[in-house]
Amino acid sequence: MAALMLALDAAVSAGQSSAFDVSGVLQRAGARVAEYFARAQSIVCLEKVSLQRLGMGWGAEGPARMVESELRLSWEPTEDNPTPTSAHALRQVLRVNGAPPRKKDHSNCTTPEQNDSEEQALSMLLEHERGKYTFSYEKHEEIDRRSVIVVAFREIRKPTVDVSMVEDKEDCISFDIEGGMRGKLWIDVETHDVLRMDQSLTGYVEIPLPRKAMRFGGNLSWTMERWDSTIRFKRVAFQDPEESLVLPVSSSTLQVTRGAGTPRLRTSTHYVAYRRFMTGGRILPQQ
Repeated sequence: MAALMLALDAAVSAGQSSAFDVSGVLQRAGARVAEYFARAQSIVCLEKVSLQRLGMGWGAEGPARMVESELRLSWEPTEDNPTPTSAHALRQVLRVNGAPPRKKDHSNCTTPEQNDSEEQALSMLLEHERGKYTFSYEKHEEIDRRSVIVVAFREIRKPTVDVSMVEDKEDCISFDIEGGMRGKLWIDVETHDVLRMDQSLTGYVEIPLPRKAMRFGGNLSWTMERWDSTIRFKRVAFQDPEESLVLPVSSSTLQVTRGAGTPRLRTSTHYVAYRRFMTGGRILPQQ
């Protein structure tokens, strides 16, 4: 699932303390995200995804599907727009259950294998995206031995669904839910880096099925009952030259879809083996 977010005058809940500058925190956090995207264009990592079907009692049902991919950030600034409204991760699947991916694999109807790109969740903090949300201060606490500000958010737009059949996969349906999300951000007090991000749907979402999907009978739609995700970020060090960036290191998603072939799915992802590529050039004298 790709659900796969306040300008300075962004909406702030009426109950928030007037002494706390949420807008200022969001502005500085957004600047850090833009800086991260600009630097991360030259960073590649290995994405290790475990997709586990769950039974009625929430226990594992069968073996997990393991997908390993190379992941890099795509951020396309231009002279007219030096700060694009979003960044996307570009994915190249390398291995599935330890072997090269197979196009005709009947089980490859999963996000890592069908989506070669997806929007980065922290794009929501960019200046042109913040107006789509309301934000409110929740509390101060500590995470990973860092003092953080917890900010709650809620997407203003009501959920809409884009559904399609996956090309060359008659039994595979792709859907994208936009809007209808809420969650929390854990923002470092000192650096304003986001250290954790939680998201969930605000309510049930109906997913109408394409006509082709109903040729054998069955339901006219699915119902997304639950979609919860958590992303954790930590500082990663690089050499030559020395530099450190706060990057995603893990994420987990729980998806409950009534009527689907896989009604309960837990996805666990780890981002490892970060590599940075430095580029440069020089003018050679004419011979």
